[in-house]
Amino acid sequence: MKLYGKYLFIIFTLIASSCTYEFPEVNEDYSTGTLDLSGFISLGDGFTSGYMDGALFTDGQNNSFPAIIARQFAYAYSIDFIQPDINSENGYNLWASEPQDTKGKWISQYSTPEQADPDRILTGGELPGQFTGNLQATANYSVPFAKSFEIINSSLSNNIYYNRFASDPGNSSLLGDVADQNTGFIVLWIGMSDFINYAAYGGTGNPDPAEDPAMISTNDLSPENIFEAALDTIITRLFAGNQAKGLIVQLPQFEDMPFAYTYQYNFARIKNTVQFNSHYNSFNEAVGSHNIAHPEAKRPMIAYNDNFSTLSPQEVVVIDSSLPDAQYPDGSPLPKLRQLVEGEMVLLSISAEDINDSYGTFVPAAEEYYLSLDQVEIIKQRINAYNEAILNKVNQYPGRLSLVPLENVIHDIAETAKCNAWGRPNSYDIKYFEGVPLEGSLGLNSIFSLDGLHFNQRGNAFIANQLIEIINDQFEANIPLANVNSYLGNTVSY
Repeated sequence: MKLYGKYLFIIFTLIASSCTYEFPEVNEDYSTGTLDLSGFISLGDGFTSGYMDGALFTDGQNNSFPAIIARQFAYAYSIDFIQPDINSENGYNLWASEPQDTKGKWISQYSTPEQADPDRILTGGELPGQFTGNLQATANYSVPFAKSFEIINSSLSNNIYYNRFASDPGNSSLLGDVADQNTGFIVLWIGMSDFINYAAYGGTGNPDPAEDPAMISTNDLSPENIFEAALDTIITRLFAGNQAKGLIVQLPQFEDMPFAYTYQYNFARIKNTVQFNSHYNSFNEAVGSHNIAHPEAKRPMIAYNDNFSTLSPQEVVVIDSSLPDAQYPDGSPLPKLRQLVEGEMVLLSISAEDINDSYGTFVPAAEEYYLSLDQVEIIKQRINAYNEAILNKVNQYPGRLSLVPLENVIHDIAETAKCNAWGRPNSYDIKYFEGVPLEGSLGLNSIFSLDGLHFNQRGNAFIANQLIEIINDQFEANIPLANVNSYLGNTVSY
């Protein structure tokens, strides 16, 4: 499926000093209502920090959704919003970097004029340096990849993004650093990092680790009890002993991120089904013999539909270690292979080069590149449990803590980009915000950045407006909405 069309576009140059903003003059037509913005604090992970395109870099950080909200607040209140300046054009890509090979953000680029679609390529990156400023009064304390329980203890010092601005690296906690400030209005988005790595790495972590934070690894799913306890600690500490008010963001589903739906379970195209079926003849014969001998532990065969002259969609072949053991007639082990079924997810981490080299057909895809039906359901249930815990906390602080219901909003946008293998979308109902198209693909009007997980500048502006609308409604404020069209979606270069 084509991810982008070929577009002509104007290149805009954004001139901005890193994490320093020129705020508008205060306008009497606007009001902060019942909010105390002398201590506007945002706390979360990469989704709140401005992480996008696979990295935390200057332009992304300048256009985090809390920074956009701060710009809109400035119409009604003189504000000085501080973020721990990353001071890097391309940032550091944790997803793609390896020892001795530091990568930065992804960009979309045409390599040749004849290309129908641009490539998603990596830029050179750099490790984040130490932040020498001072976070105080109003600030964005968000740390990419911070799990909920890491926010409340010193273990987050192992995270290079927190270590660079921690008050006492190795001893302080992010929560402690935030709670030491004057917190009048608080924006929280917590929980994305509790499931993102498990999902993005194909469920290769543990879905049910021990309920001991010290035993939970980077790619594990956080147990719902651990998440709930951490959330309770965070909110109790921030809202105790003061009259702070705030918003907390509902978590969108992983299945509504391009990382999960850009490729289909049956995206493979082959020209010669006879050749491919014959490749698996001996495998299928061994499977058939095994199934007769072991009807209680059957294995699926691999078969391609006869496409004649049409390159019809074919189910991707994958490795699945959960399949029962089986042998060839000579006693050698039968590879644990099968084809994906509808509802399973091929992940964006499979490269275009791999796909062109018969990955998923002749070459079975590794388990880290897909999610099984069981894993999809586990992730969905866990996110639902996190959201239930979030709602429970909102109900405990009526009038002070309000929910930002983001889940359904993001789902509706994602539906316009979810396609079957023929390219037919689930919905033709394109979403608009004040006349601006909002798409769920990785194209120019997308709200998602090129990592397929985090939001881009346009997406952050859209999310900022979701929060501002609730601020105006719940806290008697009159804050103008951001102009979404003035923020970039995904650009393409030659």
